[in-house]
Amino acid sequence: MKKKPSSKETIRRGFSILSYMEPNVSLTSRRIYQKLVDDGYDISQRTVERDLRELPDMFPNQILVIDRMKPYGYRLPRNHRKYSGMSPSEAVCLQLAVDYLNPLLPSRTLDPIFPYLKEAEIVLKQKSAIKMKRWKRKVLTQYEGLQLEPAKIDRQILNDIHIALWNGSSIKVLYLSKNNKTPKEYFIHPGGLVYRGRVSYLVGSFDGNADNLIYLPLHRFKKVSILEEYSVHRNADIRKLSEELLGFKVNSDKVKVLLKFTRFAGTHLYESPLSSSQKITESRDGYLLVEDKVTDDMELRFWIRGFGDEVEVVRPKSLRQEFIQMSKRMSEKYEKD
Repeated sequence: MKKKPSSKETIRRGFSILSYMEPNVSLTSRRIYQKLVDDGYDISQRTVERDLRELPDMFPNQILVIDRMKPYGYRLPRNHRKYSGMSPSEAVCLQLAVDYLNPLLPSRTLDPIFPYLKEAEIVLKQKSAIKMKRWKRKVLTQYEGLQLEPAKIDRQILNDIHIALWNGSSIKVLYLSKNNKTPKEYFIHPGGLVYRGRVSYLVGSFDGNADNLIYLPLHRFKKVSILEEYSVHRNADIRKLSEELLGFKVNSDKVKVLLKFTRFAGTHLYESPLSSSQKITESRDGYLLVEDKVTDDMELRFWIRGFGDEVEVVRPKSLRQEFIQMSKRMSEKYEKD
């Protein structure tokens, strides 16, 4: 025997039923029951049939009964707007998405969806959502590498930047560079925000010079004033503005690399390759030779460094020479003792 749901659960379930209604599709009670079950409700079909006896009288503009023959059908009356409500499956999807994104974003950037997170929390406390609530205990997101704390961003400053971007306005800021002890005043034409790992950036240009793009970490802004002057980047796409900026690109063209990995370090590239064009062959001495065409940027160098002596740069010669010089400098540091 299932426990009788609370009135709050009944109301929320009714909203979910209303959200299923479409103007050109008629649903039977059996189909509505199945959709509720698929969405995480733990209820009986009899409960759904009881709901469907009451909802058309309570919401005549949202649900129409097609009673010309049995089984009865239910749909949205034509020329009426569709209703929406959060189901248990939607609630758990939202919470899992936030769990995944939270380590990647400064916490304050989640503020706009806080009401939805609160609603998801309430939905998953209902008895009829118990199965979906259990699912959260069955999955876990973990991240590779050392996880640093996100840089702290002033809430009001972030809000002012959002407003400037929304209105397409330029801004006057006090910005503390990592090389200075006191903040300086700048006039910036914002182009957009990029959330990149634990540090978030404002992309734009100083004094309206559209060709001289800069990216500034948000946590170094000390004050923001919104100006009446329009930003020269107000109609720009942040994807295009940032594609060659934040990766610390060394060359504009891609470079063909050949990397020699130990089997221990390189086997994972069979399962998660650099790209669809990657090629892996095995050398006579048991190493994995990985060949691909990649963006020639600092991210590539950081990634290769992470494998230490488990990888050797074979080609191109210029990149190999960089790592030869770096290894010499490291040797000198460690041989001082």
